[in-house]
Amino acid sequence: MNAFSDVTEILMAFFDGLPWPVLMLDERGVVTFVNQELRAMRGDSAGGQHLSAVFPACFAALQGDVPWLTPQEIILTRQDCGAAVQERYWLRRLPTGACLFITRQVQAADPNLGDAQLARLASLGFMVAGVCHEVANPLTAINSTVQLLRANPACPPVLLEKGLANIATNVQRVLNITRKLNDFSRAGDDAQVLLDLRATVDDALALASQDNLMRGVAVECALDAAAHVRAEPGQLEQVFCNVFINAAQAMQGRGRLFISASRPDPHSIEVAVRDTGPGIAIHDLPRLFEPFFTTKRAGHGTGLGLAISNEIIIAHGGSMRAANAGQGGACFYVRLPAVSP
Repeated sequence: MNAFSDVTEILMAFFDGLPWPVLMLDERGVVTFVNQELRAMRGDSAGGQHLSAVFPACFAALQGDVPWLTPQEIILTRQDCGAAVQERYWLRRLPTGACLFITRQVQAADPNLGDAQLARLASLGFMVAGVCHEVANPLTAINSTVQLLRANPACPPVLLEKGLANIATNVQRVLNITRKLNDFSRAGDDAQVLLDLRATVDDALALASQDNLMRGVAVECALDAAAHVRAEPGQLEQVFCNVFINAAQAMQGRGRLFISASRPDPHSIEVAVRDTGPGIAIHDLPRLFEPFFTTKRAGHGTGLGLAISNEIIIAHGGSMRAANAGQGGACFYVRLPAVSP
């Protein structure tokens, strides 16, 4: 059993189902896989060719050296039948080699047309790069444990129990990742209804309070009961619950949580969740919403909670951001379109 080979096969099947052109490259920059969408677009598989021959303009614009460059986005514009076509290439690192996502967009009167799709694709690129490592790690651990147990036919019960516990733990890690990925893919798919924002936050607090770390956290909520949004109840509750538990973890179960709301413009409402923890490292702030990015120690988080929350809020027409509060601690802001009841 080769963990990287198994992950590569999973990725190939995953890429084949995507509606965007995707290819995979080895450490030299040679194409090893082209998904169905790109095969249909090119009329050939491009297998065995170097990236410089398949997409010369993109290769020339990439920064860094093979192997294997740095994760980056390339934007190229060309004329096609009198229309400006914008091509975006997302390069993401894999355990061996890299993958390249491609989108094409005809210049429209509305420059924001398609931005939601492109933002989601960018998130997808980060996610795919991360899932390779995240799934490969527990698979490698399981493989090592199985080999160890096989090498000891007369395995002592203590060693057997320890090995089985290790396998069970790593299987659970994979299951957690697949469950979170399912949540990620479904973000925004459910029906939206008119919601009382204060009641939704109260429900999320009640759900979060089941976590032991929340029991030592004092909560001050100053939300206006008249604030309403249109959202899917379970998903919005999931977003706030995730933010609350993350704050409790940052404060190690002791501190205060302040929840307030403001109107940044007449059409939006923004909920601020501030804690009294240590705050967020400046170099981590830009990456907080990347799938699989986590500041928690190994085995204590998949790094998908905030990424999924961000996807949910984007799907609801809003946005999420994080900052260090002037009074100390971290503050997460959830902005949503405001509606009248």
